[in-house]
This record gives sequence, structure tokens and C-alpha cells, in this order.
Amino acid sequence: MLCIPKHVVNDFLKRLKSGEITPEKLLDMTSKQRHDYFAEILGVNNAEAVNVLFERKMLLKAQQEGILNWAKQVAGMKPEVLRDITSRVNKMDKLLTPENEKAFLEDLVAHKLGMSVTMQEASNIASLAKDVQAKKEAIKDESSRLEYGRALVEFQDYYNGLKNESEKIRLKEYVKPTNWKEGVLNTAGFAKALKASFDNSVIGRQGFMTMWSHPEIWARNSARTFGDYYNSMTGKDAMKEVRAEILSRPNALNGLYKKEGLAVGVTEEAFPTSLPEKVPYLGKVFKGSQDAFTAWQYRTRADVFDKLVEVADKTGADITGLGKVVNSLTGRGHLGKLEPVSKVLNNLFFSPRYLKANIDVLTAHATDKSVGAFAKKQAATNLIKAVAGSAAFLSIVNALDPEAIEKDPRSSDFGKVKIGDTRFNVTGGFSSLITLASRLATFSSKSSTTGLVTPLNSDKFGAKTGFDVFISFLEGKLSPAAGVARDLLKGKDFQGKKPTIVGEMVNLLAPLPITNAIELFSNPDAANPMLALIADALGVGTNTYNSKIDWSSNTGMELKQFHDKVGAEKFKEANKKFNERYKEWFERAKNEERYKRLSDEEKGLLLVKKRREIKTKIFAEYNFHYKPTKKELPNIK
Repeated sequence: MLCIPKHVVNDFLKRLKSGEITPEKLLDMTSKQRHDYFAEILGVNNAEAVNVLFERKMLLKAQQEGILNWAKQVAGMKPEVLRDITSRVNKMDKLLTPENEKAFLEDLVAHKLGMSVTMQEASNIASLAKDVQAKKEAIKDESSRLEYGRALVEFQDYYNGLKNESEKIRLKEYVKPTNWKEGVLNTAGFAKALKASFDNSVIGRQGFMTMWSHPEIWARNSARTFGDYYNSMTGKDAMKEVRAEILSRPNALNGLYKKEGLAVGVTEEAFPTSLPEKVPYLGKVFKGSQDAFTAWQYRTRADVFDKLVEVADKTGADITGLGKVVNSLTGRGHLGKLEPVSKVLNNLFFSPRYLKANIDVLTAHATDKSVGAFAKKQAATNLIKAVAGSAAFLSIVNALDPEAIEKDPRSSDFGKVKIGDTRFNVTGGFSSLITLASRLATFSSKSSTTGLVTPLNSDKFGAKTGFDVFISFLEGKLSPAAGVARDLLKGKDFQGKKPTIVGEMVNLLAPLPITNAIELFSNPDAANPMLALIADALGVGTNTYNSKIDWSSNTGMELKQFHDKVGAEKFKEANKKFNERYKEWFERAKNEERYKRLSDEEKGLLLVKKRREIKTKIFAEYNFHYKPTKKELPNIK
């Protein structure tokens, strides 16, 4: 649809009435000259559309009628305004000349395809499309089916390649080179893609639900990812064959995948850009992880969808919404009304679609009106299998080591196996949602380090509110770029330390396996580093932290004075002594009956008192006595 400002239309009408613009003059011009002429009058954005509209009418048998219709569409003229033009149009006898034909067709094809192409490129598109159609009609067996799939992939890649190149040219012409918004999004996408690479985490993370609901499909496709990883790293295009096989399946040929919105030809949110492929040496590893991830997603979605369609066919069930259920099952949720801003959300948060998918899975799409009864039944079945399987696994671990399992959903350790200071998330990320819901439902939270339950919204100084808990949850879901922005704005990182250039660069660009390795090897109480790294690489997320108190992050005057007196080395030494003595006391105290009989509030007061006692004794060892500053002294009259 043409969208031309009113003042431009009025100017155009004036030129028509004055005779400056006549059909004869326009026909005398070449296609390029006419395009440039319209650009001067109507602007660049409308020139191509108006020119295509004019030239399309030139090819009509009723050429005069076509020109009149064109004038009406462009200028919105009433019949009486056209009388003078009509007499001129009726005298026209000029047809499209051969020298104009090439330029005309290029302009027309470009308009139809929505991108700029040459006659040769248009010819190549037509040839590839013809080949796809011929091979589709020749499908007889598995071999010919794959030949069709390969031809379709070749067509798609060529077409998309031209489209991307055309978009680059358009941006260069119409968008300022210093577009800071594009720059921010590209940087955020690069950091996110790099952060999500160097592993094969799709198996245990996005694959968590399929592992319980369709174990045979999960096992087969998980095993194949290692071959995909290797093939991509050695220079082979692993995804071409994957796409060819899926796009030539019966449910792709009959249009069911497209109709149900099955995500088998999309850009996965974990890899919003392929730019890291350009990084020397490391680019191959990135490419391998990207292809392994995407191949698993495409194959698994298609396999599960095909399997459930067979079930539906036997009973005559309606499969409406099945594509959405399968997408969510594999970690790709639909953002609803937020879909138009999905690119922005994907750069602001680490995995918005994955988060939405987990919500849909936990609610079994119960409130989604676009999902039919059969699909909802499958969603509920999937959820029951996952809950039962996870509960059984955690029960076995609990029988072996009760201390390794947290049963209270208000604790961030819920749904995780704790070995030393390392937590293994064996719920595919679902536990964080359950913990958030439990805290907000009960307005209370349980500490993963002290085990104390504290109420929310208690109005006590420093006490957390339900809003604080929700914001903290969202902060934990931020993308690397958004996380760095948060640290800089707050003046401290997620651990409460002052942001540093090196630290923020690591947070922004270091892949998760590397940051996890740093956590593991720097903590003597962590689980076996190799075991934890292997688990993390396969999607069983690991997180290593302890209850140690870092004095260097405390901005109080007492510790500042202590640091100034003893120096950095002794300050660090004293901090280590404090944590060792406090940990020894706490491990002993929490198993004593008198401690267990205390209320959570009494336990909290005892912990504060004991920390103060230990700190005071350590200060005495270093001959330090705190002297309040004048600002801190009470004003006594």
C-alpha cells in the first residue's frame, strides 16, 4: 500500500494538471530515468512502488485504461480531474521498447521479492525454484525425498543470501552509519552467542523435558549432536543435511509444520548472531556448538511432532496448538504480544523464550485458548512424566545423602544436588520458577547458606520484600550485556563487589564453561572440577559458591580502619581466619539439638552474635581497636 504525504500528493496533482507530467513523457523515459524522476517528486521510499505500478500497467492489453488506473491510485484524483489527461492517454501508441525491458523487469522483480536483484539473479532464483518443483514432483522413495530437500535448502540459502545482501545495501543507503542502536544490539547479540557456546548443553537444558517424556527420541538425537559438533568443526556444513531431511518429511510437504508453527527453520535465541564464527581458531568451536544445538532442536521438534500426529491420526483428534506444545517442550516459548519486540528482549534477557517455555510447560498450556484438547492432554502428560522422573531421581540421591538435597522450594537450592559448595541443577532450570512462586505465595524465603527462613514484607530495616525477590529473579535472567550495565549502574556486581574492567569483560565475553571453571578451581570446597565441568557442558547447570563473608566488599568504617592498620595481606589473612572459625562453629552448631529448637529469628540473632564475637577476637590478635570517627560519635550536650 502506498503511503504518500498529502502535500506531496498535492504537488503531484499540480504537475499533472500543468502538463509537466504526462504519460507520453513517462513512457519516453527508461525505467531508471522514470524511477529517478519519481524519486525527486515522491521521495525515494515511494519511487520504486510507483514506478512498478506504472510499468505493470504498461503491460496490460488495455494500456490506456491501465495508465488511468495508475494515475487514480497514485494521486487519488476524482474523475473530473482526469479529463485533460484522458484525452492524451487515448492518443498513446508507444509500447514497451526492448531497451527498456531489462531495467523494467529488474524493477518489477525487485518489487515482488522485496529486494534488489539483477536479471541474472532473478533468473537463478527462477531456475532453482523450478528445480525444487521438479524434484518435489519426482519424490518416490527416501533417496528422491532427500534430493528434493537438498534442492529446497539450496534455493532457500541462495534467496536468503540475496536478501541479506540487499538489506546491507539498503541500510548503507538509508541508515546513518553511526546507528548506535544497531551497534548496541549487535554487541549484545555477539556477547550472548559467545556466552552460550563451547558446550553441548542442549542435551540437559532444553532437552530436560524430552528426556522424561520421549526418552528414545532424546537419546537418539543427543547422541547425534556429537557427530554434528565434529562435522562442523572440521569444515562440513552439518545443518544443510539436517534441514534437507526435515524439510522433505511428509508433515513438511503437507504443510503441517508450517500450519502449526513448528520451529524447524528458525534462529535459536541462544545464538542470535553467527559473528563469533569469525574469531580466529575459536570460531570453529563456536560453529560446532551452534550447529549441535540447532540440529538437536530441529530434529527433536520434528520427531516428537511426527510421533504425536500419528497418535492423533489413529483417534481422529484435532492437533490444533500441537506445534506450540512441542516448541515449549524443547525450550522455545511463544512470546505472544511481545513477539514484535522479540529481538530486543533476546538481547536484554538471556533466554526469554526459554523462560516462557518453562512457564507454559509448568502450566501445561491450561489457559492458552490457541491450544486444543489433544495438545493440552499431551502437555499435561509430559509434565507428569517430568515431575515423576525428577522426584524419583532426587529421592534416590536423598537416600544416599540427605544433606545433598534441599526439600524446601523456598530455597534456591531446591531441585539441585549439592556436593561441597557446588550445586548441580538437575531440573533443567525449572526449579528457579518454582522457588520464585513459593516465595511469593508464602511471603517468605529460605537462605541456601544458613538455612534460615525469613519473612518478606516484614517492615524491618533491611528486610526484603516480595518486589525485591521478583526483581532479583529478573536480574538473574539478564543477558551478559544487560548484566554489565546493571553492575555499572549499581556500582557493584552480583556478588556485591565493586565492578572492575577485567571482571566485567569476563562477564560479557567469557563463555559459561570458562566462568564455571574459574569458580570451581578457585574454591577448595567445590565438587570435583572435571565432574562438574562435564555435567555443565551437557546441560546440568553448575553453580559454585559458599557462605564465606568477604570483608573487602564491606564499606563499613570498622573494616576500613582495620585494613588501613594491618595492610592488604594481613587483612586477607584475617578474613580467611574469620571464615574458617565461623564455618567450624556453624557446622557443629547446626547439628546440636538446642540450636535446632531455636526459632528462625533466634537462630538469626545467634549467628549475628557469633560472627561479631569471632571478628572481635581476630581484631585483638592483630592489636586493633576500632575508633569511631567524629561523624559516628553521638552528639551529646
